[in-house]
Amino acid sequence: MAEPHMLRKHSDDCVKLFVGQVPKHMTEPQLIAMFKEFALVDEVNIIKDKATRASRGCCFVICPNREEADKAVDAFHNKKTLTGASSPLQVKYADGELERLEHKLFIGMLPKNVSESEVSALFSQYGTLKDLQILRGSQQTSKGCAFVKYETKEQAVAAIEGLNGKHKMEGSTVPLVVKWADTEKERQARKAQKAQSLASTLANVDPSQHPSLFGALPMGYMSPYNGYGYQATGTYGLMQYRLPPVQNQPAFTNLSPTQANALRAGSPRNYAVPPAGYMGSAYPTVPRLQYPLAFSGGIRPFSGPSSPVPPEAANNHPATSSTVSGSAPDHVEGPPGANLFIYHIPQDFGDEDLAKAFQGFGRVLSSKVFVDKATGVSKCFGFVSYDSPAAAQSAINTMNGYQLGGKKLKVQLKRDNKQNKAY
Repeated sequence: MAEPHMLRKHSDDCVKLFVGQVPKHMTEPQLIAMFKEFALVDEVNIIKDKATRASRGCCFVICPNREEADKAVDAFHNKKTLTGASSPLQVKYADGELERLEHKLFIGMLPKNVSESEVSALFSQYGTLKDLQILRGSQQTSKGCAFVKYETKEQAVAAIEGLNGKHKMEGSTVPLVVKWADTEKERQARKAQKAQSLASTLANVDPSQHPSLFGALPMGYMSPYNGYGYQATGTYGLMQYRLPPVQNQPAFTNLSPTQANALRAGSPRNYAVPPAGYMGSAYPTVPRLQYPLAFSGGIRPFSGPSSPVPPEAANNHPATSSTVSGSAPDHVEGPPGANLFIYHIPQDFGDEDLAKAFQGFGRVLSSKVFVDKATGVSKCFGFVSYDSPAAAQSAINTMNGYQLGGKKLKVQLKRDNKQNKAY
């Protein structure tokens, strides 16, 4: 582990540089003297090992402003190799510094028909704009949000205080949202927090009450043994159950000699099942199936959604004819009347989760949950396309109004492409 010295409090104009390829024998006074030949430097902090307190061969340099920091970068980055170093000095802005210095704001709740000149005219009242970008979709239509960069921090603060939640643009019924744009580190932290929250939710769920969250245990299916299969009932033990007639195929198919002999001897064992197939099963391999899960209508791959789907959705249709396309880059549409528009999708659902929730009614050609490209947050609506109108109607009958993840789904037929442009 490494640690820098505690940095003194500096003004907002100060800039922190990271410097790599520093010889371990160099001291902070030596580094300050070297950098001061080309730029003003307030402080140098060598990054040291926590245990040994030895230099890790890198440091932070604090410059009083961006102009002096740029001088240091121009003079040293990839241009000077110090005695005892294997490569030239690496001098660059420390993580997050450039974003902090950009004074970048996020603007939300803009009217979809707003122009850049209108946004510029409004925000220029608070200072000099260095950049303005309205976020647009594939058809160049506005997404209702934008980014602006100000020349100084004070100007950006004035815009936030003057406009956030207070100003409505012409054509909008809600006030603008104006706030500091997220840094890359903040975006990554939000993603990590979301993943941790989902993991915590799953950890607190009783598998016996929500089997669809977990699928079967890795020991999965065994080849039919005297017309019976064996599957774990919990952490330990086996539960005997009668297999559906279609699975009563000749025993020991696809088994190794060791596994077959063990079954003939009357002692079924928890042999591991390969993730993509079934031993002794009449069903073909199902792509991307993690663990097999049995039910009366056949075998289905199901290991993801954070809320169980209705029993009729799970049992009405065999998985052999409900292959999931996953999150393909292009949404594949089915025939007219076979494409669904779905509102109120749980926030944590992705494309595959949506497909798995609707796969019990027919063969899902594709599924898509729409997300905000700027924030990565789900918009909570999407599409599912089947290969037949009958499957789509069956899904509407069961899933419209069904509560999933704390929300009641709204499921309806998507308008025909002739009436609506492709999304």
